[in-house]
Amino acid sequence: MKPESTRLVKQAEVNFFLHEIKQNFPNFVAGVITDRNGFPIGANISKRLWIRENTLALSAISKNREMNIKDPNLVPLKFNIDKGKRYRLFLLLEKSKNHKENMKTLKEIIRTQNLF
Repeated sequence: MKPESTRLVKQAEVNFFLHEIKQNFPNFVAGVITDRNGFPIGANISKRLWIRENTLALSAISKNREMNIKDPNLVPLKFNIDKGKRYRLFLLLEKSKNHKENMKTLKEIIRTQNLF
């Protein structure tokens, strides 16, 4: 078996990645990047959100419906952001009629990132 690459990711790179996503979604509330075990790697969370970073990180990896965020005004989105499916991106957006329009841009940002 080949060893995995051990490139260190800088906090500034993760912050810029989340900032780039936030710029494309005016209804952005929170974004968390986790590893496959749910440990947070980076986060950008609005100060008005009452949900903790750890809860958001666990929501990113959870398949359990009880773990999901249940707020009718928020839309949770989960994405694998690397080919090996070792890292997850979890976003919370305020419900909006036009958030689906920006999904193409979001998928392009995820596809072109080279952090993970």
